[in-house]
Amino acid sequence: MAQTSTKSILHVRPAHFVSAVATGIAVTGPTDDGFVHLHFFRETQRITNDDVPSRSSAPNEVELAWGHAEPNIHLVREEVAVISIPVGRLPFVSTALNKAVRFVARVMAPSVGQRGESRGTAETITESSQRTVGPVPTRPGVTA
Repeated sequence: MAQTSTKSILHVRPAHFVSAVATGIAVTGPTDDGFVHLHFFRETQRITNDDVPSRSSAPNEVELAWGHAEPNIHLVREEVAVISIPVGRLPFVSTALNKAVRFVARVMAPSVGQRGESRGTAETITESSQRTVGPVPTRPGVTA
């Protein structure tokens, strides 16, 4: 019979860690080095310049009519992060993301019998090698 124990895994952030909001994702690969790349981006608008009507009543004088300015707005897809995942780990990462999607869907659409329950539990994702990876939040009585 196998013995079970608890391992403490420290979470650290490297010096170049940045947190940002992403509104979309693009997937590329697999590449020759065996990775699939997840490109997280956000779509924003940028005003590159304003075309402002002006008039000159004297040679060195310019009056700008800012109230009638026409902005030049461009849609921009700003890349936030690229995460490289080994092809062999893609099924595990996909399963974790899928469980997160289902959890959020359940939280956003509460059922009649569970409105009074406010405490949550955690389900642990386990790989086929039976190594514990980490908790995924779930609601009581709901399997992810």
